[in-house]
This record gives sequence, C-alpha cells and structure tokens, in this order.
Amino acid sequence: MAASFTRLAKTLEGLRRAVLELEEVADLGEDIRHAIRRGYFTPDEDERLWRWFAGFLEVRDGLWQLIHRASAELEDDLSSVQTRQEWRWFILGFTAAALLVRLDRLLVEGLAVHPLTQRKLNEASPVHGIGRKQYTGVFQSLTNPDNALLARNALNCYRANRARLRRMGNDPRVGVFIRELPILAQAIDPGVLRYLSSRLRYRLHSLRRRGASMKQQSVFRILQTGGRLVAEASLATAPRVREVQQALENLLQPGDVIITRHDHAASNLFLPGFWPHAALYIGSPREREALGVALSGEVRQRWHDDIRVLEADKEGVLFRRLEDTLAVDAVVVLRPQCDAQDIARAIARACRHEGKGYNFDFDFFRGDRLVCTEVVYRAYDGLGPMRLHLSEHAGRPALSAEDLLDLALEGRMFKPVALFGVAGCKDHLMQASRQLEQTLLNSYRSP
Repeated sequence: MAASFTRLAKTLEGLRRAVLELEEVADLGEDIRHAIRRGYFTPDEDERLWRWFAGFLEVRDGLWQLIHRASAELEDDLSSVQTRQEWRWFILGFTAAALLVRLDRLLVEGLAVHPLTQRKLNEASPVHGIGRKQYTGVFQSLTNPDNALLARNALNCYRANRARLRRMGNDPRVGVFIRELPILAQAIDPGVLRYLSSRLRYRLHSLRRRGASMKQQSVFRILQTGGRLVAEASLATAPRVREVQQALENLLQPGDVIITRHDHAASNLFLPGFWPHAALYIGSPREREALGVALSGEVRQRWHDDIRVLEADKEGVLFRRLEDTLAVDAVVVLRPQCDAQDIARAIARACRHEGKGYNFDFDFFRGDRLVCTEVVYRAYDGLGPMRLHLSEHAGRPALSAEDLLDLALEGRMFKPVALFGVAGCKDHLMQASRQLEQTLLNSYRSP
C-alpha cells in the first residue's frame, strides 16, 4: 500500500509540473487573438492549439484518475477521515481536484472565451486522439452542480482541519503538496457569484451549440446528399489519355500540386472558376523513404504500392492512385519552391488528415472535414517561404485552385511545370516555358 501511494504521489507531482507548463500560454493566447481578428486559425495556429489541447486533456485525465482513486480509498466519506494515511489520501485527492479546477478555468475563462476558439475545440482531431465536443465537456464539468458541491465539501473539510494538515507539512509523501494547499484552495473557492456566472455562461453556450449544431447538420446533410449526386453525375465520360498520364508520371515530384478539370462534371457549376480541383502528389513509398517523411505506422501501411496522391473529394480525404486523379480533361502541375526538408514536412502534415471526411458545405475551417484545396493549404502554409493567404469566395475566407495558379504565374511559392487539355495543348503535354505560362493564363483569365 505504501509503495502504491508513493507512486501515485510521484504521479501527482508530475501532473502538477505539467499544469504549470500548460499555464505558460502567452504564445498560444497570441495565436488565438490573431485568429479571432482574422476570423479563422491558420494551419500552424491550428496545430499549436491542438497540441496544447491534447496535453491539456491528457493531464486532465490523469488528475481525474487520482481523484477517483482517492475517493474510493476514503469511501466517498470525508467525515470519517481519521488516520494519517487517510489524510494523505485526502491531500492527494484535494490537490488533484484543485489542479483540475485551475486547469479547467484556464481553458474556459482564459483561452476559449471566444466562440471561434470554442467551436474549434469542439471539433474532432483524430490525429491527436481527440473526439468531438471536448470543450463543451470541460465547460459542463466545471459548472456541474454536483461537482461544485463535492468540491465545496472538500474545501470545507480542508478549512476545518488546516491545523492538523499543517502539522503534516514535513510528511515525506505529501509534505510538498501541503505547503501548496493555501494557494490551491483558492481555485476551488470561486465564490457564489462567479460560479453562478459560469453556470449561466455554460447554459447559454449549450443552447447556442445545440441550435448551431442542428442548423449545421441540416445544411450539411442537404449539401452532402446534393454534393455526392453532383460529384458522381457525369455528363460525358472523362478521357484517359495514357500517353499524357505516363509523361506526367515521369515528370511529377513529391510535393507537386495537381490542378485538374473535368469538362463535363456537374460540380463545375458551383465550384469556382475554370480550374476547380486540387490534389497533392505525395509520390511512391520509395520516394517517401528517400525524403524521410515522418509518418505513423498505420499511415505507412495505407500508403503502399501504387498510391501516389492525397486527395479530398466526395469520398473523403484519401490516398489514391495517380491514374485515378489524372482521369480528367485538363491538368496543371505546380511545383512548390521550397527545399526537400520542407517538402517532407508538408507531405507529413497533409497525411495527418488522411481519412477525414469531405467538407460538402465548403467551410474552410472545420478541422475534421476538408475541401480539396485545404489539403494543399494545410500541407504548406507556414513552411519555409510558404504563406498562403486566403481570399473571400462566396462570402468565406478560402483558397481556390485558381488562387494557387495566380501565385504560380506571379512567381510566388509555386512554379507551373506542366499543362495539358486547354487551347494550345489539347493533344500534347506542354512543359515549363513562357508559352506554358501564357497558355495557362489564357485558360482561366480573360485577355
């Protein structure tokens, strides 16, 4: 029993230090302020927020486990605590509870006050092991009346026995926590008005979330059904020009962006511009190893054999064969102007989204569903020289395929290296040249 308690006390000390590290949020707070002013999180900000939140949830889970263990040892009855070992269990549970409340308040009252941050943290992030609605769960727990009553009872027990606990200040197992108790107790005692205010804010948050969720789900179902039908409807069979495909296969390099068009795809009717679609060429497994792309074992298993492309379409964000991606009427290849190390990082970043759903309502900032160009955006933005600024499309900040073409033709971040299927190269593959640039410009910009 003594050895077991000692291990748990060491665990609590580790969690206490982790809480202190999580509370160092100046840079994260700056990210959030920038995102609020802008109206969305950039991929780098997104990743930093999720990384912090994953650590937050891990520490929080560890604190809850200690609270449950201490409660079980004391049989949920603080009035019967008598022996020194029982007081040790009380100190362990009380310290864990105070740290938990302090951590939850940091999130709810500090970092995630704005609806933009709340919505982001209610998304799922499978790559970080985070399910949906985690922020709402933390908010509900913090303001739950039952939890508040239990915390209040623990606080009363602490206050009634402060003298006894001070005498245990040199205890080798819990003395370090006893010296912190006066400060920790402040987290558990928010005051009646502060608690009621927090509870009211949670109720308002819950009502807003339910209303927004119902509206979003209704719209999403409509768009999902319509989007799949439109994406699947073909007014003509797309040609498969094997010679061009073979030439492109020889030319493509990992990290290249493939911009495509189906002349007779009905989805062209509502996707912006002449060039509506983008995919990321990730290369072969052998090229992946040569670049040193860092991936999990599961992703490596799915990226095998003839897989060459990561692409978001109606089926989701999935690995695909190159020949399927190139079953189109027109194609442009853009080459990113960054070094091999950044290319490897970009591919690794993009592959973290593999398996997510497709965003039929084209909301560019839902991290759990992606549109096609968002794969490119989340891969490259913020790496090396790559700064992919968003522009407004249909009233929302987004990055279109033609925005990427504009950057390439302006000589910024990408370079056009191949073009096929438009006036001037209907029957052959045109490779990097001034003629290619002019032909590409003419394909989607009126003279």
